[in-house]
Amino acid sequence: MKIKDYFTPKSFVYSGKHQNKETIIRHFHYNDSEVIETSDFKMIDGYKSYIQVIGLSDIKKIEQVKTIISIDNLVFEDIFNVTQREKIDVFKDYIFSVIHGLFLKDNRYIKEYMSMVCLENIVISFHEIEPWYLEATINALDNYTELRQKSSDFLYYHILDLITDNHIDVFDKLNEVISHFEDVTLNEQILPQEEFYRVRKSFVRLKNNVYYLLEHLERLLIHNHVFMKSDEKEYFDDLIDHLKRLDSQINLSRENLRNLVDVNINNQSNKMNQIMMTLTLFSAIFIPLSFLTGFFGMNFVHFEILSYEHAVWLFVGFCILVIVFMIWFFKKRKWL
Repeated sequence: MKIKDYFTPKSFVYSGKHQNKETIIRHFHYNDSEVIETSDFKMIDGYKSYIQVIGLSDIKKIEQVKTIISIDNLVFEDIFNVTQREKIDVFKDYIFSVIHGLFLKDNRYIKEYMSMVCLENIVISFHEIEPWYLEATINALDNYTELRQKSSDFLYYHILDLITDNHIDVFDKLNEVISHFEDVTLNEQILPQEEFYRVRKSFVRLKNNVYYLLEHLERLLIHNHVFMKSDEKEYFDDLIDHLKRLDSQINLSRENLRNLVDVNINNQSNKMNQIMMTLTLFSAIFIPLSFLTGFFGMNFVHFEILSYEHAVWLFVGFCILVIVFMIWFFKKRKWL
């Protein structure tokens, strides 16, 4: 790393690639009966809040969030560092989460970054681009009365559960591709290398996303944070159960992928062996023919058969007879 690229601690520098993305604030104020959307950080008395910060390039605009919550500058620095590892950090008044999700859109696997700050009556999520995968959350705020009635930790659970459901969809899609790979290998065909390694890479990403989210959620429940209400604990337990099951299935699929690699290598070896065997058999057939050609091509002074008028056709017929005999012999020995 160059000296000029070094930033001191608590420096707010966006490290992502969407530098020209305009920062948009979507502030959803909700209570038991309604949802109101605004485009700033101002709170409304008697309403809980879900805030989406979309686009992380305008740091000064995002810093206005400090007018409604007290957040440590080191945590604020982590919001802009999109290469940050996945984690759930527990503080006295709030919970800070970093999540890297793998989502399926238009049959493409898309990796997305988001971070969340969750405290009493407020959930704030930060995104590089529009979080299309959270549109279901916005719809749920409008249509799901229980989501508006419950405390903010239930909204936090809802977002994590939605991300987990997306991970399950990605896993199902990847598993379909593995089934196709199995059919290919069982038919003793060669796997498409580029697609195969792309799927393996997606499984590694999915495994990391699921495993670390599971690990940190279990630690979060152990802490019994004031933000986590006992009434919602059963929902988080259910989410952890889903993550454990998904993690186990991913492990089995990755093991299956490793087995497919071995089978694919065997198929390649078998195919190469068949090619070499075919070349060897052709060589074996032409060995006696080469001998006959060399023998009759010698410049003997007295070689009366060469002066016979049908000598060429006798030679050709004998060569054909040799070829037929060699093929019959190889088939009898099951070499062909």
